[in-house]
Amino acid sequence: MNKKLLILLGTVGCIITFFILISNFNESEKPLAESMEETKKEHQKVDALLTKVSQEFQKNGYGEASISYTHEERLLRVLVKDEEFLANQEKVMKSVIHDVSKEIKVDDIEVKFEILDIPVEVSREEKEQTELLEETLKITSELLHEKNYQFSSVGIDPTKSLIEIRIEGTKEYYNAVKGEISKLVADAISSKTTIYFDVKVNRKSENDSRDEKWHPIFTSIREETDKKFEEYKGFAYSFHPEPLQIIIKTDLNKSKWWNSNKKVNEIEKYVQEIIKLKREELVIEEIPYEIIIRGKKNKKLN
Repeated sequence: MNKKLLILLGTVGCIITFFILISNFNESEKPLAESMEETKKEHQKVDALLTKVSQEFQKNGYGEASISYTHEERLLRVLVKDEEFLANQEKVMKSVIHDVSKEIKVDDIEVKFEILDIPVEVSREEKEQTELLEETLKITSELLHEKNYQFSSVGIDPTKSLIEIRIEGTKEYYNAVKGEISKLVADAISSKTTIYFDVKVNRKSENDSRDEKWHPIFTSIREETDKKFEEYKGFAYSFHPEPLQIIIKTDLNKSKWWNSNKKVNEIEKYVQEIIKLKREELVIEEIPYEIIIRGKKNKKLN
């Protein structure tokens, strides 16, 4: 075989290899995108399930029962008031959940009934205090909405007679409205109730806003990594110190052999792809981050 033919065959081989690699990359990306879409649809179905079950409970006179759902465990918890109620109604409530699950096509859900803790008897003074605090919150929220202030939360510390309001927006906006809000709220409460509160106005920090924006990404990392890798055991993150640390907990052992480290690299690349796809979906700006894979005894594997 002459030299030119060898070169030609080598070139063709490189081209074929290149297209195989590209094809494999596209195929590896496609299942993740599909998995994330399936997860989104599953969340929508579970939301529909919880809404419909709550409506059916109300129709059947089970309004005192409350429900919650844990996606990781696929566990539907039903909280009821006492053992007598549970003994009389558990069978019918299970039937309602089963029928709704079948209708919405949510499969493999575990249902667990729990008894609410016996409420502690509340004194008249405590009841009046609670009602007064609720009225104070209502006055504050309605005033802020009426004046179109950009706020994210209102909290009360009755031990310090303090109301804390967290403002959204720029520093300039915060500086312009904080004094005005403090006076308006304090005056409104003192004129409509029998108590006086100091009003503290803070601004939601950039770190808080960034944390909120990244929470859907963190949720996707937990869900998709758990679906893909049986070695996955948990998730954590920290913005401090920077860069953002995304920590994947596994049951893998630290090893010097390349084959053993292959799974660690696979998990790291998978998490990178989850972040990329979810960031693009949510239109969130890119920030520096580090993916840390931890194994048994919390040892860093990458």
